[in-house]
Amino acid sequence: MKKTLLLPLMVMSLMTLNCSGNDDNETVPQQVNPISNSYFHPPSWIKGTWKVASTSYFQFTDDDFIYVMNGTSYKAVLTQTATAGQTAKVNEEISETDYNFTIIAGGSTGTYKFKKINTTRIQWVNHVSQQPFYLDK
Repeated sequence: MKKTLLLPLMVMSLMTLNCSGNDDNETVPQQVNPISNSYFHPPSWIKGTWKVASTSYFQFTDDDFIYVMNGTSYKAVLTQTATAGQTAKVNEEISETDYNFTIIAGGSTGTYKFKKINTTRIQWVNHVSQQPFYLDK
């Protein structure tokens, strides 16, 4: 009986010695923090929600451009694109009356041009229609 009990104990001891190791030399993967950039810098005159008739269309915040019609936050799109290792940037042109920008997300590009008409009205200059397209606060 002693031999029967002794053999499993020896096997377990050998397994314990062989399985233990020194982890000091192993590198621990670092947590990758999400990329956080401020892509948009809209001028104060355009910040807020802009509507066509009574339907919200675009929203400009301190650091985002949101297409309200479908809920697309372009800051979120760009952040996700950058996290995937692709190109994510916004080229802006800002003046007292114009806010123009080009969004580059991966292989896609979109250009928007807005012109201030007054404090409560802007024109989306490069709208696909040939007619002036106005938005109101």
